[in-house]
Amino acid sequence: MTYSILALEPKRRILGVAVASGAIAVGSRVPWAKAFTGAVATQAYTNPSLGPIILKLIELGYRASKAVKYALTLDPKPELRQVAAIDIHGDMGVHTGTNTPQWSGELIDRDNLCLCIGNLICGSKVLEEMHKAYVEAEGKDFAERLLLALSMGHRVGGDKRGDRSAAILIVGTTEYSPYYDKILDLRVDYSLNPVEDLIKLYKKLKYSI
Repeated sequence: MTYSILALEPKRRILGVAVASGAIAVGSRVPWAKAFTGAVATQAYTNPSLGPIILKLIELGYRASKAVKYALTLDPKPELRQVAAIDIHGDMGVHTGTNTPQWSGELIDRDNLCLCIGNLICGSKVLEEMHKAYVEAEGKDFAERLLLALSMGHRVGGDKRGDRSAAILIVGTTEYSPYYDKILDLRVDYSLNPVEDLIKLYKKLKYSI
């Protein structure tokens, strides 16, 4: 169904999510983020309300790990959900429900402040290669690191059905803070090559994040 990477860039205190899926318009419901708060990916049989709920809990003082656990107590079908979150302090929480489409799982790297999750993907190699690409791209632009990770996940199989949409969301301080916190918000809602098209969109914007 879907694979995602979430990360915190601690020096600039920016948070990001990049995601690809065999479903259309994945960017409309999976990635959530708020500056100086956290980033969330809610997927599998998606409950999109978990994104804003977890962000609100983090705002109220919960760490990401506890926010994920508490939010799932409000969900009548947590066994169908896959959810991950990272907060501005680097704490991370993840849940992969027992009835999420296989293969499903997660990879957490607390040292490099990133985590990868996926369901109905072509095995653990998807997450492993995403993680490797992100870590090895240290020193590059934050957005580029996330997109490199997504690209590598796609190259080793991605969604078992084939990828059809992709998105990236990065939040932090902007010219219009505190009223607008999106540094980058791009999505490809339907394509036969959504990850490649997302990277092309990013390059056209000529951001350096």
